[in-house]
Amino acid sequence: MLILGGIHRCFGVQVPPSEIRTDIRTVRQLSQFLGTFVHGVLRTRRLEPRSSAPRRLLLVGNAVPEHEQAFARRGWRATMLTHYDVAHDAGPPVGVINGVIDQVEAADWAKPFDVVGRIVDLYAAAHIERVVPVDEFALLPAALATTQLRIPGLSVRGVRNTRDKLHMRRALEQAGLAQVRYAACHDLAQAQAFLERVGGPIILKPVSGTGSDGVSLIRSGEELVSAFQVAMGADGFAGILCEEYIEGPEVSLEGYSVDGRFVPVALTDKLTDERFLEIGHQQPSSHPQGVFEAAADIAGRALAALGIENGVTHTEFRISTRGPVLIETHTRMGGDRIHVLTQLTTGVDLADLMVAFSLGEAVDARPTPQGRAAAIRFLVGRPARVRGVRLPAMEPGNGIHAVVVPPVGKALSGRSSSRERLGHVIATGPTPELAAKTAESFLEQIHIDYF
Repeated sequence: MLILGGIHRCFGVQVPPSEIRTDIRTVRQLSQFLGTFVHGVLRTRRLEPRSSAPRRLLLVGNAVPEHEQAFARRGWRATMLTHYDVAHDAGPPVGVINGVIDQVEAADWAKPFDVVGRIVDLYAAAHIERVVPVDEFALLPAALATTQLRIPGLSVRGVRNTRDKLHMRRALEQAGLAQVRYAACHDLAQAQAFLERVGGPIILKPVSGTGSDGVSLIRSGEELVSAFQVAMGADGFAGILCEEYIEGPEVSLEGYSVDGRFVPVALTDKLTDERFLEIGHQQPSSHPQGVFEAAADIAGRALAALGIENGVTHTEFRISTRGPVLIETHTRMGGDRIHVLTQLTTGVDLADLMVAFSLGEAVDARPTPQGRAAAIRFLVGRPARVRGVRLPAMEPGNGIHAVVVPPVGKALSGRSSSRERLGHVIATGPTPELAAKTAESFLEQIHIDYF
């Protein structure tokens, strides 16, 4: 349920208390409300003539280098509206160093209306022509802004249905698609009742979480209190969803949609620890072709039901005894450098496709086997602060594609979140198993000193 109340600033203009809305409950009503303010802002801003070159876009979120390379190849420059730590604490993004990003601003994702307002302000100032959302928390503000600005972007309905996992479950249920049993659990009693009704393990997670943040496996009622505390500590916490736990290996399907037609690109095998923290991925998948085809069919029907017609998607499954079971889907490429594995194994550059969709370009990228496998393994530390890093010797031809290690001073809290990982190793090889073995062998030789 979307309720706007007590909002005293919206899109950089003062909202009189008499105009504050408390009856907005649907995406359509929200879109209409936002449209009124967006067009009001545009009327009050002086629109300067658009310059011919270089063209300018707005990156919203924490872009990876491949995003920056994609728009740089096209001759575009960018302003970045990103997380506070990226803008202030983590050092300049690669694009700033390379000169393709010449302005970086901090955004507070806990105040999405402020983010929408800043997007509109930048557009109205005639500096921005296109908006490219590049991570989970940027998706909804960017979709709201681009919809009202009438420039290419993701649909508000599609983003809303995937950012809120409870919305997603209900939309899939209304479309008649098979899925796991689920329930919105507002308190311990409701979670206990759901656990007893399912009669087995359940997953308890935030409805709008990302990066495995706040996810717990519950086998008995005694674990519910701590699980609630973990979920409520997740970034952007907005409620709790309980789901039936499905036994079986986890995979993700990378793909994209064009005018409602889903194009599956690659199936990724995942490695997780006991906290559901993803600590590795590899492609191509070791599962039979039939699993890939079944997952693609389910994903295509699910994306259509959720209102996702255009854009890159990342859909997660568990492979049960009855086949692929959809866990969740996202209107973005997968994190964890999965897009690098995908390009190494299929030739499809998902980061480039995200930029292409946002620029309004025609997209038609066909996966082509590249004759190699690729794997990534993550370096997981302990609650402490990094004092130093020692790497093994890098030898040519050893299959190592990329190595990322933590900066000195990086602090870890011990939370089960992808942001708590220290670094990674990407390796290639003739098979996924050999690529994974190469990455794991190198990872084991990295030594981290702690304060």
